Amino acid sequence: MVGGHHTTSGAMMWVAKYLTDRPEIQSRLREVLYATFATARAEDRLFTCEEIRLARLPYLDAVIEEMLRINAVPVTREAMCDTTVLGVPIKKGTQVFFMSNGPGFLSPSLTVDEAQRTETSRTAKLHATWDESRDLAQFEPERWLVRKKEGSGWLAEDVDFDGAAGPQLVFGLGPRSCWGRRLAYLEMRIIIAMLVWSFRLLATPPAVSGYAGLEGIARVPQQCYLRLEKI
Repeated sequence: MVGGHHTTSGAMMWVAKYLTDRPEIQSRLREVLYATFATARAEDRLFTCEEIRLARLPYLDAVIEEMLRINAVPVTREAMCDTTVLGVPIKKGTQVFFMSNGPGFLSPSLTVDEAQRTETSRTAKLHATWDESRDLAQFEPERWLVRKKEGSGWLAEDVDFDGAAGPQLVFGLGPRSCWGRRLAYLEMRIIIAMLVWSFRLLATPPAVSGYAGLEGIARVPQQCYLRLEKI
């Protein structure tokens, strides 16, 4: 309960800041929502919980995933047996920290001897589509989308969301991953969609728009101020 309260609220603050500073992404997301929930728009009402739960919204999913990638927190695991990772021996009982704010996440990956990788790792890498030539520190939801047909649309008929397109460790992996992941995604989907549906997020003064963070259970922004214009 404590973890979900802190992490989800922190994530909401980050996405509000990114959408404020990237008005073109904010406008695109709003257009996608209005087109997807055309009936609600025509009836001048907010979409229902059931409508957004069932809707395919790859662009919204990409916005959430990109925000989580840039602001992921370290994941800690204890080695349950002697093992080796990329040729480095790790003894049983060692606390291993997986960092999500360095090479591979916010900068290009380090060079690794492929012979040191496991067979499953090498196989997974063969299907990787992540483009590390683009600035990985920039907020670009499009990284997580695969275009299905020619054109420039962003609806479900135009693009698919690929959650495995790039590195992501914010919820952990395997049998000890966060059991609240699906609830967190649903909460973020609803809150972000409601915010963008009802308000324009206008630019805020530079003095209160910094991106410095506070490290805790999750990384949260030191400053999160909004200027809202009702739609």
